[in-house]
Amino acid sequence: MSNPAAPNKPSSGRVRVFLRRYARQRRARALEQRVAELQAQLAAARAHQTAGFSQRLDTLLAISSALLITHEVDAILQLVVHQALALFPGASNALLFLNDAAGQALELRAVSEGSLGQLRISAGQAVSGRAFLSPRAMLLVGPELEIALDELDAEQQAEYMRLIAPWPPLSALVAPLRIEGRRLGSLAIYAGTDAHLFLPRDLPFVQALADLAAVAIAETHERERAALLQSELQQTETRHAETQARLDATQAQLLQSAKLAAVGELSASVAHEINNPLYAARNSLFLLEQDLPSGTPQREFLDIAQAELARIAGIITRMRDFYRPSRAELEPTHINDVLRSTIELVQTYLRHEHVTVQANLSSYLPLIEAHPDQMRQVFLNLMLNACDAMPGGGTLSVTTRFVSSKDGHAGMIETRVIDTGHGIATEHLAHLFEPFYTTKPQGTGLGLAISAHIINQHGGCIAVDSAVGAGTTFTIVLPAQPPA
Repeated sequence: MSNPAAPNKPSSGRVRVFLRRYARQRRARALEQRVAELQAQLAAARAHQTAGFSQRLDTLLAISSALLITHEVDAILQLVVHQALALFPGASNALLFLNDAAGQALELRAVSEGSLGQLRISAGQAVSGRAFLSPRAMLLVGPELEIALDELDAEQQAEYMRLIAPWPPLSALVAPLRIEGRRLGSLAIYAGTDAHLFLPRDLPFVQALADLAAVAIAETHERERAALLQSELQQTETRHAETQARLDATQAQLLQSAKLAAVGELSASVAHEINNPLYAARNSLFLLEQDLPSGTPQREFLDIAQAELARIAGIITRMRDFYRPSRAELEPTHINDVLRSTIELVQTYLRHEHVTVQANLSSYLPLIEAHPDQMRQVFLNLMLNACDAMPGGGTLSVTTRFVSSKDGHAGMIETRVIDTGHGIATEHLAHLFEPFYTTKPQGTGLGLAISAHIINQHGGCIAVDSAVGAGTTFTIVLPAQPPA
């Protein structure tokens, strides 16, 4: 018996093959459509990301241009924190801390939202403190951010809660403000409620913003420091000019005094030589007067001669006393005050010649009766000579001490002026205090002679000790009582 269905078997097999082929084609078309959708989404994401990068670069360029024309630190800080919100949309607040003057803590100097308030943290503490010590920008999220915020004390946390809302923040971008190895502060930008608002690709931008801020702040500090140094330089130059003018005037006065003293020395010498024959002539006339009768006509001429010789004797006395300080010119004087004023007068000149002054002045010195200006001239002359002896620089030492007397007198005050110069040859030492003796090409030879004369007139003495290559010491001893 034949099977009536047998002729249909080949037809059913072809249908199944056709159905499987159709299903595969359908899946292929669906896969191609999905791939096209994904490619479109990826292209859109890349275009959005590129547009975001371009916008951020434009923002950074605008910030850089603004910082170039801003030269006040507070204005720079406000510009940075406000532009941080434009650079990172969705941020709740930006806080900028700077290192304080002592370098012991970070002080909040600018916020993008709210009032500034008072907030200080230690380096390494909490978010901004960690950013200050960090070598580069960081993204803090989750437990790491929570641990950093837990380092705040109650007062600090209250201030943070006032500035950042909602609290606690879920993520933060932080970066150090650094330049050439110096750390100036830190920048912290806090996100809103979206935990994934900040991403690792944001790190270069926050570090770039922090670097721009650091460069602008450092440049402003350098400007302020340069202005301060310029002001100090001008003041120093003014003081130098004033001191130089005083020194020139004093040197001119010293030269004039030297000339007068030279005339005085000459006058005293001439008076001494004339006085002896004048005394003999007056005695002779006196004896002649004793032998003449009272009514003799020649007595009138004898009286005239006696009167004129007496007038000559008065002139000789005034010549002998020339440049000798009278008792009325002496006054109670502290030798240390005279030395300090003289050192101050020549300080700029000595510093210019690279000479260092060391003053060791005794605090237990009695007053002396002296002419302060004349004593100042003596010490000025000795200090200038010491400076001339040290053309390459050196040390000028000035000391004072009280030397008690063993015989019941008031004692003496000893002053030493010591230099580390080239010294004085032995053949010159014996002539140093002679008028017009000098070893300087432009010297007058009167400075030390006048100084010795003044010291002698004050009842004191001056001595010198020197060795070639070892320096020179001038020792002045003055009585601690009025000179006789």
